Amino acid sequence: MKVLVGLSLLVFLAGVTYRIYGWLTQTVLTTDKASTGRPSAALKGAMETVFSGEFFTLIKTFFTDILFQKRLLNKSALRWAAHSLIFFGFIALLLMHGLGTGVSEFFFRDYQSTIQPYLSLRNLFGLMVLLGLAIAIYRRLTDAPQRVKSYGSDWLAIAIVGAIILSGMVLESSKISSYSAFTVMAEDYGGITEPDELLPLETYWAAEHGLVSPNIAKPYDPALIEEGREIAGDTCMECHAPAQSAFISYSLAKVVGPIVSGLGDEGVVNVLFYLHIICCVGLLAWLPFSKMFHVIATPISLLINGVMGFKEPGKDPANVVNRRMVGLSACTHCGSCSELCSSLMFYESFQNDFILPSEKVQILKRVAAGQKVDEQTLANLQKGLYICTSCDRCSEICPSGINLRELFISSRYQLLNQGIPETSMLSHFSFPLSLTRNFIDDHKNALKKLEKIFKDSFSKLKDLTSITVSDPVQVGTDSYQSCYACQRCSNICPVVRLYDDPVAELDMLPHQIIFSLGIGNKDIAMGSQMIWSCSTCYLCQEHCPNKVELTDIFYNLKNAAITQMEGGRA
Repeated sequence: MKVLVGLSLLVFLAGVTYRIYGWLTQTVLTTDKASTGRPSAALKGAMETVFSGEFFTLIKTFFTDILFQKRLLNKSALRWAAHSLIFFGFIALLLMHGLGTGVSEFFFRDYQSTIQPYLSLRNLFGLMVLLGLAIAIYRRLTDAPQRVKSYGSDWLAIAIVGAIILSGMVLESSKISSYSAFTVMAEDYGGITEPDELLPLETYWAAEHGLVSPNIAKPYDPALIEEGREIAGDTCMECHAPAQSAFISYSLAKVVGPIVSGLGDEGVVNVLFYLHIICCVGLLAWLPFSKMFHVIATPISLLINGVMGFKEPGKDPANVVNRRMVGLSACTHCGSCSELCSSLMFYESFQNDFILPSEKVQILKRVAAGQKVDEQTLANLQKGLYICTSCDRCSEICPSGINLRELFISSRYQLLNQGIPETSMLSHFSFPLSLTRNFIDDHKNALKKLEKIFKDSFSKLKDLTSITVSDPVQVGTDSYQSCYACQRCSNICPVVRLYDDPVAELDMLPHQIIFSLGIGNKDIAMGSQMIWSCSTCYLCQEHCPNKVELTDIFYNLKNAAITQMEGGRA
């Protein structure tokens, strides 16, 4: 047993060391300019923080963001409840029970696992963890599953934690009902071996403490019960509270007891004991190599951002990169960022998982770890990165304190530097240059390449020598056929009113785009700058007297244009 625990601890320490090494050496993309001198920058930053006024910021962050999860509570009471139940329940079990008598006695005076209040508390803390897991499972199954993605690793983490708690409860219930465990207790702790003392005590434990005895059957002799009660009071109760105190395990023993007794209680108890231990040491060894590593990375991420700020880029470029790497490890894949993402409307249209913030982080983890990613996946990632609106809602909701906006903006332009133009740049999907000044040249160069592809792909209205009428086109709705040329859409459009000569700037006005669809010329509609300059305010659609769905049509035209450009480029 000690060898197994020791080996798992060595694997755990080796895994943690490897992950920390990755924080200080890996980058999201190899072109990251601040990829050197990061270990020394991290050490310097840590020392400056500890020995400065920012140390008090660390203390505040520890209590508000790590211990009590204020950020999470402000956004979702249900998720906060699940996190708190699992976190406080598991940590309490770890300190009071899992780390052994020496550690437990340090935190809890006169600790002994079989006395009160620890017998009841162990069941209470286990119940807290199970309730937290139940909420987490419920949320993953019912709370917007199209946006909260679940991987096998997510379910595995829940299963392992649940297995630890349930195996512990079943083990305790088996011990309560076990005759062999009772005889060992009576001899070793009570010094009771004589039959005239053992029989009354056995009767009392069978009647009131869930013991399944092969020697005693119902109805129990009341006189023996009372005699056993006196013996227990003199010899047992000092180091063993009534089994009913373990309210879950005691109730479970009524079901488990007869089964355990029929299979041979001593052997079953041993099997359950080793099963419970294997689950515990397995979690310990697996933790650094799994998503469960966030239990270490998340507090560090929150502390770093408490000092550096969630929105400020930070003074030291090397530590900014370090923060990104810690943030990738801190992600719990909870999906909170995806639930509130302002780009969800584009996700509904493109069905590209990498539009969702939580999914972008998962693929960036693979990129940072040096794993091979195929070209199509990278193309989907690039589109998802650029469709991001940089609104920062994901960073604000993230309970792990990851600066997602900074991570996504940096990754976006590093991918663009690989020479692949991103068609989504034509749209006002994202306005990152208002939030960062680090990638202006990269943005302009990529946009120039894309504009050439755009001009080569579509015809302009001014370039047409003749206009023909053909069959109506498909744009997701035929409401454009109701247009009767009142031009209210163009008159109310804030984008049109922005220019002195809107036709020269936008190629076509909203009502002209609808006309082009009416005569069956979708190509010139897709080639109009108007659909890309549209601010999606929906004023045209709301004020159209014939309910033409102009803004929705513009969305469909943009999607069709992007598909056509990418198909031609391929």
